[in-house]
Amino acid sequence: MVANQLPSIRKSPTRIEGLDQILQGGLPTGRTTLVIGGPGTGKSLFGLEFLYRSALCGEPGIFISFEERAVALRENAGTLGWQLAPLEESGLFFLFEARIDPKAVITGEFGIQSFLAILDHKLKAMGASLVVIDALDVLMRLINDEQREQNELLALHRWLEERGVTALLSVKTPRDSDHRRRYEFLDYLVDCVIHLDNRMLGQLSTRRLRVLKYRGSGFGSNEYPFVVYPPGIMVQPISEVGLSHQALGERISTGVPAL
Repeated sequence: MVANQLPSIRKSPTRIEGLDQILQGGLPTGRTTLVIGGPGTGKSLFGLEFLYRSALCGEPGIFISFEERAVALRENAGTLGWQLAPLEESGLFFLFEARIDPKAVITGEFGIQSFLAILDHKLKAMGASLVVIDALDVLMRLINDEQREQNELLALHRWLEERGVTALLSVKTPRDSDHRRRYEFLDYLVDCVIHLDNRMLGQLSTRRLRVLKYRGSGFGSNEYPFVVYPPGIMVQPISEVGLSHQALGERISTGVPAL
């Protein structure tokens, strides 16, 4: 190590255009990242593209959905030109449709440990270390007990951390103060928090991304616009763009050296 050079944490590139520049390398390796956003902000697509691009580079990953059906996710990915089937057949990508009976959750018959046992088996079978858990808030709503909910989330976080899994969790933006308080627990728990937004500006819909937190790393702290189009998501790190275009015509001195 060069003298006076501080150590840096390991990072896993998302390979999403523009995002790794904002994250200064990617998501924290072996740690958990939380993506928060409202409907239509692209939470599921962020997770899908992260695993899809990683699988194309030979890094296997598992996508777990508590909300959307696997067939719908494959179709959505296909509209962007992402062919998941060949990657699934080669063992580089696994789409797990986690459909849970609400009665089992309410009666206590379902616990996060049973879910993690299945995940552990699949991780070992694939040799994977990348996991996306999409719409985790669906499970949280089914539990409907704040203390039990936090216990289950803490167990999930510790389990992922102990196994060195690079995890991306997605939840919807809370709409009331009660759910906002519960989400704050997740904000403090994870190592990186990314907020996605979709707002109307001058009758135009604009998606924006902001990194709220990143333990052990610097990051671009502004709001950055992004678009979703084939072949994928493109984030525009505006503050990093240099004015490198050529001047129009001959340069004329102002006579002020500093200017």
